[in-house]
Amino acid sequence: MRIGKERIESEVFSLLKAWCDALTGLQLDMPGRGEFDGGLLCPACKIIHGRCHDAVYPMMVMAKRTGEDRYLTAAKKLFQWGENMLCDDGSLYNDGQSDWNGITVFNAMALHDALRRHGRLLDGATRAAWEKRLLAMGEWLHSHLVIGMSTNINYFAANACAMALLGKYFGRADFLALSRSLQAYCLERFTENRLFYGEGKPIDARTPKGCAAIDVGGYNVEESLPALCRCAMELDDGRALEAFRESFRAHLEWMLPDGAWDNSVGTRVFKWTYWGSRTSDGCQEALFRLGREDPVFAEAALRNLRLYARCTKDGLLAGGPDYFRHGEKVCVHHAFCHAKALAGALDEGLYDFERVPLPSDTFQGMKHYPEMDTWRLARGPWRADVTAYDFNYMVGGHASGGALSLLWHEKCGPVVAAGTVDYSLRESHNQQLSLKKAEHLPTCPRLELTENGKRWGQHYDFGAAMTAHEAGGALRVHVGAFLCDDRGRRMDGDGACALDYALTEGELRIAGRVSPRLGGRAEYILPVVAEAARVRVVKGGMKGEPRPLFNLNPGFMGREERVSPDEDGAFEVAVTVG
Repeated sequence: MRIGKERIESEVFSLLKAWCDALTGLQLDMPGRGEFDGGLLCPACKIIHGRCHDAVYPMMVMAKRTGEDRYLTAAKKLFQWGENMLCDDGSLYNDGQSDWNGITVFNAMALHDALRRHGRLLDGATRAAWEKRLLAMGEWLHSHLVIGMSTNINYFAANACAMALLGKYFGRADFLALSRSLQAYCLERFTENRLFYGEGKPIDARTPKGCAAIDVGGYNVEESLPALCRCAMELDDGRALEAFRESFRAHLEWMLPDGAWDNSVGTRVFKWTYWGSRTSDGCQEALFRLGREDPVFAEAALRNLRLYARCTKDGLLAGGPDYFRHGEKVCVHHAFCHAKALAGALDEGLYDFERVPLPSDTFQGMKHYPEMDTWRLARGPWRADVTAYDFNYMVGGHASGGALSLLWHEKCGPVVAAGTVDYSLRESHNQQLSLKKAEHLPTCPRLELTENGKRWGQHYDFGAAMTAHEAGGALRVHVGAFLCDDRGRRMDGDGACALDYALTEGELRIAGRVSPRLGGRAEYILPVVAEAARVRVVKGGMKGEPRPLFNLNPGFMGREERVSPDEDGAFEVAVTVG
């Protein structure tokens, strides 16, 4: 089936307009109070996020597209409010209480696009002021955001792009030289499966299992690869573009059929929002541009766009599908960041294309990703991840220990979606808190034991070992692990445990075993986020009534099913979708 340019453009424009209208509705009008005037007040966080002036570019796009002065006024006020974050060295603070200034690179790209693509909307004095700040930011980026700076790989990828853009805009050969150097650095950081690594510190670290730091369905696809593809295009470097395009193609394996990015095993899973990552820039511009030569990229962009729309209410993009149903306020950060990619898609020009399957539509069987020690399974309508990934980005971060980090079914979407194993404000200015604390529970399935106030879980075990094979019509994964504390330290004595998964077209069977001496103290906790999913106990017993749950990361409501092993320490459950 072919989808027309007008239809796609209408969907992109309508969503961008909804976001921009909601953002302007939250823009403060306080003449004479420059520290507030023009900023965007966040209804979830009750603050002005320091990066809100990134929205200067999408506001300029709306001004051009609609001819309405209110968007141009909003853009000018956002730029002026940015003075509150601007330092005397040309860098920007992340927030009023955050001295991280690497984010200068993202505002520089947004301001560049506003000027290069729509600078004609500005009077001479305003344009000169914008260009003066842009050049000052460029000088800081050229001097500071260089190889050796202590940061994650996404900043080097972004600055490769920023230096290419600013180098061409200002005619600066030194900026262009840094762009090529950073691009070359990034070209050396692909795994055996063409996944981009370095989203952790140190960038080139390898774990005892040989795993690398990868935020596959978050920063990689929403920030680093879009920036690197655009950088190669700006530099007219066909060899680099082909390498980044092939990496993006490999990452498409992690897009689910509903347009979600599966980041259940990403290093920075604490910012996973099901559709992407909380504060990254989005993938639409890059994917639609790549889609001119291969429609699978445009297909991915369209499906992800429609997931954005399903997660938008009252003009704001929520951090997950169930935020509204659970009564959570929506952070403005998602909309003003991701609006840039929609704006870019409109500016670059959309087009007709033939609808095609995504890799996840047709994949059947099993595949191991050794760089993340994760098995991906697909049988009939099911998709699943089982992970023992051991890159420890943070305490309570991504699941390990042979946990089922994702279970998806074509009739209802996600059945299991493990965000952080223990939610915490790793980036306090970039995350939310729920007022409904009793229901804010982890969504990671796990064997767990609480004793003397101490929690032990198999999902904390970075040393777990997995094997997989196909037998009896089922895809099977066997896990040998230990109950560990949240630092990965093993429980003394009887902590050894095992899990076995068997996926068929009709169900997922999960069987496990702990030491019989643990008696009724251990339990298997299975958080289920699909109402249509059914959990049947085959061995052991259900422990009490299911508890309602919600987690901000990745934004689902559900229920917590708890299963007690039998007297031999064994249990088994079957998960089906009615």
